[in-house]
Amino acid sequence: MTELSFAKNFLSSLSSRSIKLQADYVADPKTLEVKGPYTLPRMPKPMHRPATSQPPGSSPTITILLKSLRNPPISLSLSSQSLSTSIHDLKNAVAKEIGTEGSGIEHIRVLYKKKPCPDSKTVKEILGDEDVGTEVEFSIMVIGGATRDEVKGPVAQGASGDEVLGSEEFWDDLKGFLVQRIRDEGKAAEVWETFRQGWRAKGPI
Repeated sequence: MTELSFAKNFLSSLSSRSIKLQADYVADPKTLEVKGPYTLPRMPKPMHRPATSQPPGSSPTITILLKSLRNPPISLSLSSQSLSTSIHDLKNAVAKEIGTEGSGIEHIRVLYKKKPCPDSKTVKEILGDEDVGTEVEFSIMVIGGATRDEVKGPVAQGASGDEVLGSEEFWDDLKGFLVQRIRDEGKAAEVWETFRQGWRAKGPI
């Protein structure tokens, strides 16, 4: 096959193909053939927009429970709270509840899963990606126990003495307190283990 015949065959094969347009090509609207609109095929199962009870643009809210089984006993429920609520705000709510809002909040500690929460953090930052639903509980610790404005009400009833020392809840609370005060989980765990081994050495828990 000569070069001429090859070129003719090549051009002939190209003539059956669609013309490639340049990147800056602009069609003449007067001569442009009008075609029907292109539509996507129907989905086998229609997608539905998830239902939401929140109005558009609003941030989700949750109920925050603040509880302390120590003196003073506290059980405070804060409904319709934004996830941007800070730990500092929670401390102020506790101080108001126990009547010490005028003496500062330095004596109040907020813990989540036995770990202290910094005042500058928000509830959303503490929870992270954890899905807690519509309710979350924080533990409260008042350093020094009851304050100058004693919480009025009956003395908390429940276990005492060896029964308390034999419960895992007591030792978990003690560990959380030590982590909060020492601010070093390793040292706090070491001190906690020393306390517990010392108590076990006195006899069965």
